[in-house]
Amino acid sequence: MTNRREFLQTIAAITGVSLLPTNRLTTTAPTFFFIHTNSEDSFQIANPVQWCLDHAHKPILERASDGLRNLSTGDSERIIRLVVRRCGLNLVEVQSNQVTIHHWSQHPADLKPFFKASELTRSEVQVTLLNRKKETATQKTGDDFLYGQPTAADFPVELFTSKWQNRYVNESDDGQASPTSNSGLAWDGLEDGQIPWAALKSAWRQGGVVCQNCAVPTFLVNFGLRQVGMFHRASCFERVCGACQRSFVGDLVKDVSGWMAANLDAEVRPGFEMIWGKRVKWKSES
Repeated sequence: MTNRREFLQTIAAITGVSLLPTNRLTTTAPTFFFIHTNSEDSFQIANPVQWCLDHAHKPILERASDGLRNLSTGDSERIIRLVVRRCGLNLVEVQSNQVTIHHWSQHPADLKPFFKASELTRSEVQVTLLNRKKETATQKTGDDFLYGQPTAADFPVELFTSKWQNRYVNESDDGQASPTSNSGLAWDGLEDGQIPWAALKSAWRQGGVVCQNCAVPTFLVNFGLRQVGMFHRASCFERVCGACQRSFVGDLVKDVSGWMAANLDAEVRPGFEMIWGKRVKWKSES
C-alpha cells in the first residue's frame, strides 16, 4: 500500500511542476483551474496555493476559511487537501499533454465540459485523477472524457457514412437490414428486430441530433421498443457520431408511435412489434 510520502512523490513526478517545493526545471509552465463539483463552472488561477490564501475570506472558500487563516505558502499540500475537501472544488493542472485533477473521495466533478472546452479530449492526453481523501491515483486518457460511449471496434462507420450521404437516393439494397439494429419491432421480409436501411434513411432526412463532442450530425442507428422486464418495454434510440465514433443511447421518446408517424414515411414504418418474442400487428398512426 502506498504511504503518504510515496503518494506525494508520485504527485511530484506526475505534475512536472509540483505544488510542493521542487527544483525540477520544466519547459512549459502549468495552467491551473478550479472547477465547481456541482455547477461544473471553471475558472483559471495563476497560483492555486496563493489564490486560496488571498481569497480565504471569500464565500467560495467559506467552509475552509478558518483553517486557511492558520496556514502559509509552506503548507501547500494541506491547503489543497483542505479546499478540495470542504469547498466542493476540484483543482486541475494542465501542462502540455499532461492533466492532473485533485479531487475528494470517489466523485470528481463532471469533467467533460472542461475537457471539451479546453480541447483535451484526445487519446494522447495523459490524465491523472488524484483522490486526496484516500491518496490514490487513477490513470486515464483525454478521450475518456468524451460524451457518449465508444462504439464497438467492428462498427461499420464507413458503411453508415456512405448510406447517410445517400439518404436522398434510392439504392437497390435499401430494403435490406442495417447490421446493427435491434429494435423490438419487425418488418416484412426481415428477421425480428432488424430495421431496413430505407427506414433509417427516412428518419435521417428529417434532420439529426448534433454530436456533443464534434457538433456534426449523428447517425440514428437504432430505434423502437425493447422488452425490459416481464411486463414492461422501453423506447430505445441510439445514435452514433461518425467523426468521434461515440454512441449515444437513451433519447426520451415517450410516444414511439407518434415519433414514427412524424419521422418515417408511411411505406417504411414497421408492420409489427415484438411482444414476448412474438410478432403483434403494429397499430401505427397515420
